[in-house]
Amino acid sequence: MKALSILIGIAAGIGLALVIFKYSNRNHKMETQYDERQKDVRGKGYRYAYYAMMIYEAILLILSIGEVALPVESYVLHFTGMLVGAMVLATYCIWHDAYWGLNNNRKRYGLIFLALGILNAIPVIGSLARGGMLENGKLATPAINLGVLIMLVVTGAELLIKAQLEKRGAEE
Repeated sequence: MKALSILIGIAAGIGLALVIFKYSNRNHKMETQYDERQKDVRGKGYRYAYYAMMIYEAILLILSIGEVALPVESYVLHFTGMLVGAMVLATYCIWHDAYWGLNNNRKRYGLIFLALGILNAIPVIGSLARGGMLENGKLATPAINLGVLIMLVVTGAELLIKAQLEKRGAEE
């Protein structure tokens, strides 16, 4: 039953994401458009994200072989690996001017990030109000929301810092 709930949530999330992407781009196309330089940078970012995920999973493999039990559900550990890859990609693209596409509306995306942050904060706050994020002594589902929330905050902070640096550079 839990797996079905998660599958329905993922399907709804994908559907919502498609609508959001269409709304968030200035030309109302779902696909973000990048110039050739951005495509090259993004390719490198994907490569680094892949390596980061492989290193993360290799560490988990070594811990598993060594029978080191972590107080975290396995699905949380593996989802965290995806978050690590996503953060490496986002960070690399932000600092190499390839995060925003040519047709992105940054203000709309900012609102989307804010909404996603709030939606992920709700279960985190709820679980903390109920006494914590542990289920049967292990970090469980609310830890996924916390991870996504952290990723959104870090990405948002990087975007704001990058924008400030670009603004200062333009003024000088």
